This record gives sequence, structure tokens and C-alpha cells, in this order.
Amino acid sequence: MSRSLIELNNLTYRFRRKDDPVLEDISFSLEKGTFNILVGPGGSGKSTLCRILDGRIPHLLRGDLTGDVFLEGKSALDLEMKDISCCVGSVFQDPETMFATLTVEDEIAFGPENLLRVRDKIREDVEKLLGLTGIGTYRHNLVWNLSGGQIQKLGLASVLAMEPKLIILDEPTANLDPASTSQVHELILSLREQGMTVLLVTRELDEFLAEADQLLVLDRGKLLYRGEPYGILSERGNDLEQRGIWLPETVEIGLELRRRGYPVDRIPVRVRETLELIQQLNLVSEGTVLTGRDSPTRDETASPLIDGRGIRYSYGGGLYALKGVDIAVRPGEMLAIVGRNGAGKSTLAKLLIGLNKCREGSLNLFGKNSRRWKVPDLANHISLVFQNPEHQFLTDTVADEIDYSLQSRGVNDPEERIRERGKMLGQLGLSEEAERHPFTLSAGNKRRLGVATMLVGHPEVLIVDEPTYGQDREMTRTLMTLLREIRDRGIAVVMISHDMRLVSEYADRVVVMSEGLKHFDGNPTELFDKAEILESASLEPTLLFQILKALGEWGVTCRGNIPRTETFIKLLLKEGEVSLG
Repeated sequence: MSRSLIELNNLTYRFRRKDDPVLEDISFSLEKGTFNILVGPGGSGKSTLCRILDGRIPHLLRGDLTGDVFLEGKSALDLEMKDISCCVGSVFQDPETMFATLTVEDEIAFGPENLLRVRDKIREDVEKLLGLTGIGTYRHNLVWNLSGGQIQKLGLASVLAMEPKLIILDEPTANLDPASTSQVHELILSLREQGMTVLLVTRELDEFLAEADQLLVLDRGKLLYRGEPYGILSERGNDLEQRGIWLPETVEIGLELRRRGYPVDRIPVRVRETLELIQQLNLVSEGTVLTGRDSPTRDETASPLIDGRGIRYSYGGGLYALKGVDIAVRPGEMLAIVGRNGAGKSTLAKLLIGLNKCREGSLNLFGKNSRRWKVPDLANHISLVFQNPEHQFLTDTVADEIDYSLQSRGVNDPEERIRERGKMLGQLGLSEEAERHPFTLSAGNKRRLGVATMLVGHPEVLIVDEPTYGQDREMTRTLMTLLREIRDRGIAVVMISHDMRLVSEYADRVVVMSEGLKHFDGNPTELFDKAEILESASLEPTLLFQILKALGEWGVTCRGNIPRTETFIKLLLKEGEVSLG
């Protein structure tokens, strides 16, 4: 009896008959009760592949598809959509587009109700899933009033309620805080133990990769590699890096040591494995001192562009999203605001750009009380790239979207607009997408377009909500290099992010929020050493910091800021400021 739940044979797909293939000659299987991870750089075809696996292609979305797709031995191309939906559940990259009801509780119950399940069973499952995903407090909330992270949790709960045999998770943790991400990972392993097949599509891998049964690597529509994760990393790890795929810091360390001639037979994934490798290679000993660069210093003398004291804000019903927050933003700094989902980060951003008005506490924006600003006037000083960039798109093509932003900022010369538009499209890798409708872009490309439309002006403060959502390694570095250049021009950049590696590598200062309060304001290195604050805010230190901390327990002194693996390797191999005590 076949163990395959889904099998693809020589599958090729084009949007239209004359187009180049989006997917070409794809063959693989997903075995029953296995956990599979699909990775690839932006635009590699991951989301399109998911649409084929869950039946949206070709049953709902047309195109030219050749090859075979088998679901439990039957041709999925011949099955009806309702039959596929009972077997395959999919959490979309943008879960909002899945919702069919008004409230959280009703959304989870909607699928089982359509399957005519017994009422008591539906109620029992709704309660279980509300608790499992941590959104029980919001059970009566309107779905459009949820934060990005809560929306993702609701999307997951609503699909799990259908009890599918295969669940496809397309970037399910992109807007989740690190602790919630860990909970989703634990849930995935639990689902596998219960016999469910899981396909996780993800931008960034971590220690969780070690738990997968199969790793699938897609690039430019072709399936390059498939197999056991450790084997692929050992044999093809360098190629994955060159293709812009994010790898765990542990893997980066192993690959770099091998490139430098050290005998690394098995590339480490877990922190423990990396430490064992360092010990095996005798790279440090008790008394070694690793001296990184000085942590960023804060210029307290510069007058803040934004100065908030004791800010409180409620959406009504006596519940406060902000409960007395102090915030200052100064010229030319890269400030990260982090915290658990629902901590008040997005609410604070809306206050800063004038969408919400500060009624309790004081908030001065660019030398004037925030209540005296009109939103159009304030927009000349501060820009926000939304968590969902499509909410701010206004035109029918990518090129027109940038043109509109240029015109709204007074650039009326057509030739100048063409030059600026071409420059921005090229810088963010959107040139080939210029004539596409913004809503048809991938989530990563929507993010880039959102950044582009805000950068064409000359704001004093740029706020980016989850700047790297949907971005591969190379585009993340392109975006962050661009944001650094903006910062170096004296513009303050505020990024709201759950990506602690991003915070570690790029932020000058980090503010931690939890339950509507500010719990920390300092540099990332200081933050990662404060376990109580991390736990209270549902944050976790980077894998690299965990390695540094463990080395400290071995008697190795780690001084200063060691934000990325390249720095760590140089210090480890005594190519930088390294001394032996």
C-alpha cells in the first residue's frame, strides 16, 4: 500500500499558454504523517505550487498545466474542489483573504458547519483551537480588528478545524512573535505525531529544520533538491546560500568553517551541535576573549523628532492598547520596536502618523503637538509602510503606484518621474513587475512596492512594519542596506519587527513592548542578556547569541557587539580583535 498522500509527476504550469513556465517538470511526493519544508528565494514559485497542491489550480485559477497530481492515488485534476478541500487544508500567505465571517469564533466554526458536523463537536473544537492558538481573548472580536499575528493564528485555527489530512502552511509565522512561532512549530510536530502530513513554506529556517522529514528546494520554478535536511545542507549548503535562501546561523557557521578548510562532516543545525563542533575543532579554550565592536552609542543631545510621554490609547470598552508609553525618535537612528503580538506596536505607529489621535498623555511630532497636525501635512514628515502593503495601493500597475507617490510629493516633471521610477524599480528588483497590478504580486514583492512608494518622498521618519516579511536573504540585505543609507542621510528609520536576527544585525536601539507598556529601551546586546524581559515579551535571543552565551559558560569572555556570523567567525579564527586571557 502506497505511503504517498500527494504525488506530483513531471508537472509544468504556465499562467497562459505562451508564458514561460512558472513551475517546470516538478516531481516529488509527500508521505503520510511526515513534516516537509519548502524553501526558495522570492519568486521561485512556492505559492503557485501550494495552489496546485490544494486544488486552486486548475479548479479555480486557470492556466496551462501538464503532468500529473495524485491525491491518495486519485488524479486531483479529475476530483471536485469540495473533495480536495476535505483532504487538503491551506493557510494562505495572506490569511485575511480566507475569511468568510465577521467574528473570530464564527470563522473557526464556519468550515465544520459546512461539513454538517454535530453542533457539540463544533463547539468543542472551537474551544480547543482558541486555546491552542492563544486567541481565546479575542473570540468575539471582528476579524478585521485583529493584528497581523492574530490574523495568522486565526487562519491556522480555521483550517485545523476542518481536520485535513494535509495542511499547507504558507509563511504561517511571518507576523508572529518568536514565542508564538515556537508554539506553531510545536503544534506542527504534534500534528505529525497525530498522523497529519504537513508542508511548511517558510522564508527563514532555524533549529526547527532539524525536525523535518524532507526538505524541498525550489528556484525559478524548478525543484533543485529534495531529501533529508542534513544531507542537503552538507552537500548543497553553499549553493543554497548563493541562491539567497536564509539558513540558520548555526548552518552558516558550519559552512564557513568548512570553506576555510576545517573538517566538518555534518553541518550543524542545532545550537548544541554547533558548540560540539567548535569544541571538537579546538577553536576556543577557557580564558579566550572574543572582542566585538562597541555597541552603538545613543546621542541623547539631539532634539527628538518624536517625543511621547505617558501615551495611553483605547479603542473603547475600557481596554487600553497603550498604558503609559514613553517614546523618543531622534534623527539618523535605526530604532526597532519589538514585542509579542497585540503588545501595542501597530497602535503606536498609527499614533505617530496621525491615523489615531493621542488623547491621553503627550505626543509631540516635529516640534508640534500631534493633535494640531492634519494627516496630509504630517505625511510630508513621516511615512509608514503598512504591515499589509496592499491596504495602501491605489493604482492599477506597479509603475503607476510609484508615479502616484512621486506626483503626490510634487514631482510633476514627467522625465524626472521616469528616472526616479526606474531607479526605485531597479533598486528593489521590481523592474520586471512594472506593468503588473499591485494586488497580483507576491507578498514579498508587495512589501518592496510599499517601501518604494514611501521612499520616493523625503520623510524625516520612515516607519516600516515587518520590513522583511516574504523577502529572501539577498532582498532582505538590499532593503536593509537601503534603510541604512536613509538613516545615514539623517532620516530616522523605525522598524516594527519580530525578526530578532534583523534587530541584532541592524538596529542601533531597540524598544520592547508588552501588554501596552514599554519594558526596555537600549541596544540589542543588552536586551538579549535580560532573560526576564525576553520571556515577558515573548521574545527569544538569536541562535548566535545562544552560542555566545554557552561559550561564556565555558569560560570564554565575549565582549562588545557580535551581531552576525561573519563577525563571530573572524573572531573565532583570530582574524579580528581577539585576545587570549
